[in-house]
Amino acid sequence: MSTATAVFPSVLTDLGIQWSALEPRYQALQERPLTPENATQFLLDWSDLQREANEAFTILYIRADLNTADAHSREAYLQCIRDLAPRVQSADAALKTRIVQLEGYEPPEDARLILKRFQTEQQIFREENLPLFTELAELSQQYSQLTGSMLVDFQGEQLTVSRVEQLLLSPDRQEREGVWKAWQKARLSIAAKLDGVFLKQLRLRQQLAHNAGFSHFQAYQWKNLHRYDYTPQDCLQFHQSIEQEVVPLARKLLEKHRQGLGVAELKPWDFYWRSQLDSQNRPALQPFKTVEELQSKAEQVFTSLSPELGRQFAQFRQQGAMDLGSRENKMGHAYCAPLTRQKLPFVLQNVVGMSNDVTVTLHEFGHAFHAYTSMKHQRFFWNTLSATEFVEVPSQGMECLALPHLQAFYTPEEIQRITEAQISRVVHVLPWIAFMDAFQDWIYTQDASDITVEKLDQKCRELLGRFQPEPSWAGFEQELGKVWQYYHMFNTPLYYIEYAFSWVGALTLWKHSLQDPQKTLQSYLSAIQLGDSCSVPELYEAAGLQFVFDRQTVHGLMDFLRSQLSDPV
Repeated sequence: MSTATAVFPSVLTDLGIQWSALEPRYQALQERPLTPENATQFLLDWSDLQREANEAFTILYIRADLNTADAHSREAYLQCIRDLAPRVQSADAALKTRIVQLEGYEPPEDARLILKRFQTEQQIFREENLPLFTELAELSQQYSQLTGSMLVDFQGEQLTVSRVEQLLLSPDRQEREGVWKAWQKARLSIAAKLDGVFLKQLRLRQQLAHNAGFSHFQAYQWKNLHRYDYTPQDCLQFHQSIEQEVVPLARKLLEKHRQGLGVAELKPWDFYWRSQLDSQNRPALQPFKTVEELQSKAEQVFTSLSPELGRQFAQFRQQGAMDLGSRENKMGHAYCAPLTRQKLPFVLQNVVGMSNDVTVTLHEFGHAFHAYTSMKHQRFFWNTLSATEFVEVPSQGMECLALPHLQAFYTPEEIQRITEAQISRVVHVLPWIAFMDAFQDWIYTQDASDITVEKLDQKCRELLGRFQPEPSWAGFEQELGKVWQYYHMFNTPLYYIEYAFSWVGALTLWKHSLQDPQKTLQSYLSAIQLGDSCSVPELYEAAGLQFVFDRQTVHGLMDFLRSQLSDPV
């Protein structure tokens, strides 16, 4: 394993921030006389300090993900979360106590929810949990290292997962089967280690909750994620709506897919929701060959949709605020992380030339535009981006709003094909989201000491049978049981149902855009300026939407998607 220091873009320059530099500034805030008259300035000064500390953490995190084999970057990040992060968290908690206990302070409108969230955080903060957060962050790094270094041995080549997903689009069924089996072999080779990581995380998360006075982690995390506008029971009902309204449509699409492929039974190598083979068995589209070509064409798409978004993308590109190529030892997920001091988003992807890469680029830069715009318009650090229930609307909405503007990548006939692929992707991802949330709902309401690897795998198979009964995994039950070993399970517990909420919003945006594209785009751009300064229902309203996810709403959206198919099912 390489121990050499990797080379990173200038926006990821390690700030080398130390507690010795931050401590006097935190101490000065702690000792500053605090009155209702100067409380807003107190928040602003604290906000500036938070931006610097947060960016330092974020840069180290990204650098570790860009090269999971770089021991220097990994140790720098781990040192930060062991030594610096607990001190910053403790200092922030003390300042939150000061501001929430200040009597007579009437916060300005853009600080109203900040104070509410602070009050919630103070209710659940426990000093004894700080070492547990450190342990959890270290375990997340173990996950990244294990998955980032995993390669798939296929026909004498060592393939990244992104390359595997590309080969799963091959019209050659024998090739698909071979690469899928090789991928599963690689997954199973690290599965036991990932099991160990997760069980440790599970017990630590339960301890966090118990320390804070909660009976289980779900109740703790509900507070931690500031979920003010819905309940766990609402989520269970949403699962049922998806099961009743979306799963039947997904099965119809899969039957059409099976007929198109001309096979007797769909197997996992014939359909994968993240990398969907063409239902007519046509060769996969190749919308670009190089990262440079992807960036150039993406800039054209965003400019066509909105000249302002095109300018922003060009700025991100010029400043090196993205690393999009796939390579060995790079963490395999895609994300956008805000660099809060520079007020610049950074996007990490793993592209290999697939049409799905274009979709992910639209998605991640939807996040990037949201982060950038909110950082520019919101004066408080805590109002960057938005509540998690809305934060995916700008990204998923971008996937839909950009569809008529993809001429740089595709012909008109190919755009229709991509549109139908997008419909299929949404129809199949909603049951996946329901599976992920139902699985976590079960896990985090149990006693962690009762959870075993066998129970995890069995529950995984059970819930997949409910939400994704096809294709058939007969003969691959062991592999099916490990499907739960997914990024969010290890890194963002109980954060997943938000994707489904946001798809309801994004699909409604798409529907509105077909009736009035300019008004819809303007509502989109106005909503992302608000960051996290408004409640979830208010953010949806600003985007011309409603925060609803009942069965009737889901039914109407499935009807809309059917209407956009050239051959409705």
